[in-house]
Amino acid sequence: MFGKIGKALLFSDFSRSQLKLINPQIMEENRKFCIIWSVVNDLFWTYCLIMSLSNPLYHQCRAIYAVAFAVCTATLVLSVFAAPGHPWLIRPTAIVLDEVLLVAGILIARNLAPRTIVVFAAVLIVPVEFITDTLSTILLLLINVFVFTQIGSRNMDPDTYGWVLSNLCIFSLVGIMMGHFVNRARFERYIFAESNAELAEIQARNAHYDQLTDLQNRRAYAEMTDQLSRELPSGCQVVMADINGLKETNDTFGHDAGDELIVGAAECLRQAFEEIDSIFRIGGDEFCVIVPDSAYDTEAALDRLQKLAAGWQGEFIHGISISAGAASAEEFGDIDSLIKAADKKMYAYKRNYYEASGRDRRRRRTD
Repeated sequence: MFGKIGKALLFSDFSRSQLKLINPQIMEENRKFCIIWSVVNDLFWTYCLIMSLSNPLYHQCRAIYAVAFAVCTATLVLSVFAAPGHPWLIRPTAIVLDEVLLVAGILIARNLAPRTIVVFAAVLIVPVEFITDTLSTILLLLINVFVFTQIGSRNMDPDTYGWVLSNLCIFSLVGIMMGHFVNRARFERYIFAESNAELAEIQARNAHYDQLTDLQNRRAYAEMTDQLSRELPSGCQVVMADINGLKETNDTFGHDAGDELIVGAAECLRQAFEEIDSIFRIGGDEFCVIVPDSAYDTEAALDRLQKLAAGWQGEFIHGISISAGAASAEEFGDIDSLIKAADKKMYAYKRNYYEASGRDRRRRRTD
């Protein structure tokens, strides 16, 4: 029973990871509420200060208005400038704002009892509108009742004190119940929205990235080449690459070794073309790198690629042999011609490799 009550009050039936996921969004919503509420209160206290210039009743409370205005202005400044970088400030800022309104209402009640209902209503609205768990709302409203009984009993006439206290307790209970259901609905909505956004992001990534190598996949490659077919930058360069001897590796050492070879080639491509994002796995052992800038030294990157591949160490294989060819848009006017030219150079490199070696020179790792 107590466990169920605790879950209801703290919303602990949501997982910690879910609450952590939505915490930044909740803090930002609370920050916005603090800004709005500070502005509303500053307008109210400004009105009271103006009225104090001509109305004797308001004049007696001028010092209270000034202090309340200053605190609300400080809350506004904190919410706008400090809270974005320090979200933990939101909660104490809202509590201070609430307590200042309560104390101001008590002190004003000595002279303007009928008019202070606006202030006390504000005290109840703040914790209900603030997005938090129900236990925190209960604690804040209990603090409000405690502060009211300690200060109000000495600063208000008995009739006004009893009337306000009874209303404070009644509306606090209503506020707790309203806040519980409203805030729970908010938490569920934020978690649902974040979970859907996270799922959509994962699905989008899976649609455009190869799961084995984490390079962009053939779909992403097709979308980019389609875009380049409409507008090809004059400095664009294309590199086509292919692993030598993948079939032999699969036949000799198994598909785990073949997968290791593909992952190793992807790692070497990333390191060789470290400043380039558009690296694609477009087939089993085929890769493409699209370099958007003619100032990029593609030949130096290809040299790095061969050195990285030759020195690569895996669990099954020592060294990777990669055939690669590059072409530039300065020589070819469209993306299809550019890809075909790079592909032709890559296959010429591959023929030379097999003619020179006569066999796959990789060996099983023995250490």
